[in-house]
Amino acid sequence: MREYYIDELVSGNETLSKDRFYALSHHLSAKTFNNLKNRDKFNYCMMTQEYYMQNCGSLGRFKSTGIYGAFYRSDLPLEYWSDRQLQFLHKNRKEIIGYVDQMWSDLKFIGDNTKDLLVELIMWEQIPNILQQIELTPQDNSLYSVLVQIMMRANFTKFEASKIYEQLYGPESYIASQIAGTEENRTAIVDMAKKCYAELDLMPNYNVPIYVRQSRPSYSSDGLKEELVTRKKDWPLKKVQTPIFKIK
Repeated sequence: MREYYIDELVSGNETLSKDRFYALSHHLSAKTFNNLKNRDKFNYCMMTQEYYMQNCGSLGRFKSTGIYGAFYRSDLPLEYWSDRQLQFLHKNRKEIIGYVDQMWSDLKFIGDNTKDLLVELIMWEQIPNILQQIELTPQDNSLYSVLVQIMMRANFTKFEASKIYEQLYGPESYIASQIAGTEENRTAIVDMAKKCYAELDLMPNYNVPIYVRQSRPSYSSDGLKEELVTRKKDWPLKKVQTPIFKIK
């Protein structure tokens, strides 16, 4: 039965649902995952993110109010790729870009998994496609968040010298830093993204920097451990004073 679900998973069947198909809510075994062809592994990664984290404080629901320095998913709980999925995606980055190129002609929108992928692999090569999508949905602030994070991770110097970078990633920034979704800010981000693509496209030997992600908390069904916060290298946590309530 497991093999049947795997075949369905990678078939492109649009009726797949986690309630109906076992493989969408149960991770593939190491043997099965390793035996998949790269295209099928890519499909699996885009459909099923194996890392799970309950985060009731997600800012995704507020992303329409401003342009954040990070792309926040709107759904809860939060899902992301497991270590083995990330290793596969990074190791085969060039091939993955080819798969994404094939996807664009069929995409009517850019979904959360695709936005995650664009940021995770620092896909500056896809900036023209992101800009094209912005022309169709100029009010989608999450697309601007994707662009600023690509430029930040790519160490694009013109962006690093900008006021927007200072606000989102400077010394006073933190994980929820944002700028207003004004026409001025959106235009500035688009202009810098165009320059970023033009500059990197002229550098045939350019290699994307290795973005260091600190170890993530490991949650299990046995209960939460004491690893309740993952500090990100590029966003220091801001100290917040919270009132202490006593139970009578």
